[in-house]
Amino acid sequence: MNNVDEIDFRDPLTAFLADKTMSVPMGQALIFVILICLCMLFMRFRLGLLISYMFVYYWGFVFNRSYFVDILGDTTTGLYLYTFSGFIMLALAAVGLLKTAR
Repeated sequence: MNNVDEIDFRDPLTAFLADKTMSVPMGQALIFVILICLCMLFMRFRLGLLISYMFVYYWGFVFNRSYFVDILGDTTTGLYLYTFSGFIMLALAAVGLLKTAR
C-alpha cells in the first residue's frame, strides 16, 4: 500500500488540489453546523442535503475562486461550466425536495 505523500501527481488539477488548503471562516462553519443540526432535529433530511450542497458549492469555488483562477488562467469557460452544473444540480435537488416521500 502506497503512502499518499509518495504519489506522483502528473495531472495539474490533482496536483493543485493536493497541494492547497482551503480555509473556511468560523462564522460560516458555525452557521452551517447550526442549520444542519436543525434539519436533523426536525427530520428535514432533504433540506439538510440541499443546505450542505449550497455550502460546499460556495466554499468549494466562490470562496476560493482565486485558487482556481490561478490554475485555469484567464479562461471563463470553467467558471461558466461550474456555474451551469451547480444550477442544474440545485434545480434537480429542488425538484427532489418537492416530491413526497412514500
